Amino acid sequence: MSVPAFKNSRSRVRRRRSHQALKKTDSSNCLKCDSPILPHRACTSCGYYKNRQVVGGMESVEKAIDKKTKKSREVKSVKEGEGGAKLKKEKKSK
Repeated sequence: MSVPAFKNSRSRVRRRRSHQALKKTDSSNCLKCDSPILPHRACTSCGYYKNRQVVGGMESVEKAIDKKTKKSREVKSVKEGEGGAKLKKEKKSK
């Protein structure tokens, strides 16, 4: 393994690392309900994206979020060894 010939100064190291800083994410407001949203994502409160309804209304958005969190909890419980038999029975019955 080679050894560096000279020590890098603080300024040289800091100049090199200047591009590693975190950038602030831009957020805009939904055109329908005026709630803050991330770019290129559907609104979590009304379900609209580019003035078009992608997810059906607020109730279905909440259901989709609940379903996603429920599924992630099930996956975590299976990984931890809890309720593995319960999921196998549900899959067999379907």
